[in-house]
Amino acid sequence: MKRPLGTALLVLGGLLLAGCGLLEEVPVLPPDRAPEVRASAGEEREAIVLRWDPVERATYYEIRRAPVAQGPYEPLDSTGSTSFTDRVGTENQGKWYWYKVRACNAVGCGPESAPVRGYAGRPPAPENVQATRGDFPDKIRVSWDPVPGATEYTVFRDLVEHGSYHTVVAHSVEETFVFDSNVRPATWYWYKVQAYNHSFGYSELSEAAGGYCGPRPIPFGDDEEPS
Repeated sequence: MKRPLGTALLVLGGLLLAGCGLLEEVPVLPPDRAPEVRASAGEEREAIVLRWDPVERATYYEIRRAPVAQGPYEPLDSTGSTSFTDRVGTENQGKWYWYKVRACNAVGCGPESAPVRGYAGRPPAPENVQATRGDFPDKIRVSWDPVPGATEYTVFRDLVEHGSYHTVVAHSVEETFVFDSNVRPATWYWYKVQAYNHSFGYSELSEAAGGYCGPRPIPFGDDEEPS
């Protein structure tokens, strides 16, 4: 906390004194708990909004940000409010950002919050796409993790991992899985998934996932299969 230069300060019993005048009461202890933080997901075109409930004894909050959950988390800003808007810009739509917040006062700061993530604008690409491998005799189940803020998904298919993915398996999917029945047994098929929200549009395509139905396909090369 900044104080004017040339002022004699004394903290006595939790009271901040300047000369002979009483300025303010200061807390004796720092906050002892972390805020419970929420981050927006596609609610704003170019910003991510963080919100949390007040923490006892806090007079301000420090926000840190990272590109991945594991960090490193770099200082972003501080605020006396219980919300913060990170204006990441339209060029960073569909990109996950991770945040931690801690409550502070003149004595010190409390523990950091659990990490939360948010994004601005169009959704990020779906993660953890998986395709079954021989679980069904005549179809392949393709699944993925839900994308917060996405309203539907499109599933694409190709016969090679690094193909063009022009074949649409399913469009306007509201669940997080589909069954592809237009397949031949013992044949590799590759899938990518795209998320969509009505306000800001489509995500990039996900990473590819390979699968097959029926018997195991003939291995590639020297008895190797695609990962």
